[in-house]
Amino acid sequence: MLPKADCGHPTYAATKRIRPFTPDDIPEVVDLHKRVFPGNSFSPGELEVHFRRLFFENPWYDADLPSLVYQEQGDKICGFYGVIPRRMRMKGRPIRAAVSSQFMVDPSVRNRLAAVELQSAFFAGPQDLSFTDGANEASRKIWEGLGGLTAFPYSVHWTRLLRPTRYFLGRWRERGLSTLTQWALRPASAVADFLATHRRRSPFHQAEHPPEEDLSWETLLEELPKFVAKKSLCPEYDEQSLRWLMEQANEKRCHGSLRKAVVRNSGGQVVGWYMYYFNPNGISQVLQLVATKNSIRRVLDQLFFHAWRLGSSAISGRMDPEFVTDFSEERCLFSFNGPRVLVSSKRADLREAIQQGDAFLTRLEGEWWMRLQGG
Repeated sequence: MLPKADCGHPTYAATKRIRPFTPDDIPEVVDLHKRVFPGNSFSPGELEVHFRRLFFENPWYDADLPSLVYQEQGDKICGFYGVIPRRMRMKGRPIRAAVSSQFMVDPSVRNRLAAVELQSAFFAGPQDLSFTDGANEASRKIWEGLGGLTAFPYSVHWTRLLRPTRYFLGRWRERGLSTLTQWALRPASAVADFLATHRRRSPFHQAEHPPEEDLSWETLLEELPKFVAKKSLCPEYDEQSLRWLMEQANEKRCHGSLRKAVVRNSGGQVVGWYMYYFNPNGISQVLQLVATKNSIRRVLDQLFFHAWRLGSSAISGRMDPEFVTDFSEERCLFSFNGPRVLVSSKRADLREAIQQGDAFLTRLEGEWWMRLQGG
């Protein structure tokens, strides 16, 4: 059900409709993207650079794990399935992982099963593990219908209110609260938030923390193995891949500017870190938060303080199942309304590791960090 046999990808079965994505296809895929997502603010030129960099210039590029395009009888490209290989380890042994991204099919496609064919083609690849963390409901149904599953432990999202009154004003604004009413309530909300964060017995109280120390990719590369060692399934990075990944994540702007900070104990040892997109007037979004059971509260308290100090009304992220109790005790709210983490593998040990929360899977390991992902 995939590219022709002479395309050089024997993993896939032959078809006239689906074949590997090539650099020459980029302009057509950009046109498809503009048709499927007409409200996207990126120019065609920006999208061309992005698709080339993401799918052909990434440090994990593997011709045996290509992205896919869908054509009907030689017509223009009307479907696309982005694939980015990733290196991971399962109990110390290397495995091939593939992250899906930018799955799109033109609504005008005559074949109603085009999306299913593309998803099936991806699953037929040589990877040991397939996953995504930017899936919507339509993708979930197709994924699960073909034997994949939703990784519920990694699909829970948490939110910590930092300025509760301003946070709820923002939610009411989304529901139609008038601008005049917002202005009228703003002084009272500022006073309420000041009292909530400065009274010691308040659940929103913020204690002083030292200034943030920037997290470099060199420190991340050196320290990460110490924190992922306890997980059966974990990512594998080197200097080239981690540096490229951080450069790409830094270019994402839809949630604000990226801030990165190391957290140390009283002896100066690294006990964790966090990276988040800072929104000075709304909800900041965590890209990655790393800690141990002994240090998670220190990491969270420092993160909450600095996001609050800089003006955020709340901060949110995706749950690490290991720390559910700690997030709950830190008065975080939980929801299952964000993008889902979907996985597929023929290996039971990989599926079980993820379903049991025994995997290191942050937003940096999936597709969430990409510029085009706004979830």
